[in-house]
Amino acid sequence: MPISFNNFFNRLPNVSIGNGNPETWNKIADWISRPAPNRLIMGGTAYLTQPYIDGHNKHVNETTRDISKDRTRAKVIIGTLAGIGVRQPSYNLVEAMTHPEGDKKYSKWLIPMHKLQGLKEDSVFLKGHRIVVSTLLALGVMLFTNFAVDAPLTAILTNKFIARTKAKEQRKEGIHV
Repeated sequence: MPISFNNFFNRLPNVSIGNGNPETWNKIADWISRPAPNRLIMGGTAYLTQPYIDGHNKHVNETTRDISKDRTRAKVIIGTLAGIGVRQPSYNLVEAMTHPEGDKKYSKWLIPMHKLQGLKEDSVFLKGHRIVVSTLLALGVMLFTNFAVDAPLTAILTNKFIARTKAKEQRKEGIHV
């Protein structure tokens, strides 16, 4: 019997979160969809899964697996911290420049003029607009920071992790340094 996606999903049990407070769920969803928390969630997931995958790669020897795990951990840590460090200020900047009812000089600067009339602070358009514009701004900034910040810091952290791994192996083998 061929397995189709529809058949697979139809067999999954229906689960409901109950009669929880919709405002609470909306606040959680709004927070998770922002660029910085989203990057934190992706980084945490990557930190838990990618080193495991690298450690179980049977196509390379044990030493290469260990180095690959160390490099992956360093890349995930630095990438996550740099991503949050760029995305949160980008979001804050865009948020400051997208207040339809604001009276400061740049408070309406990033809002399309044809959308400005009647736009409310809590509108769905404005929430999505802020996320999209701040993500694009962060991507532009990260084109620079990936080479100027991420690459050097990843190399430094990778070397520290590799040295730690070698020291553990030497202790395990009974070689004292």
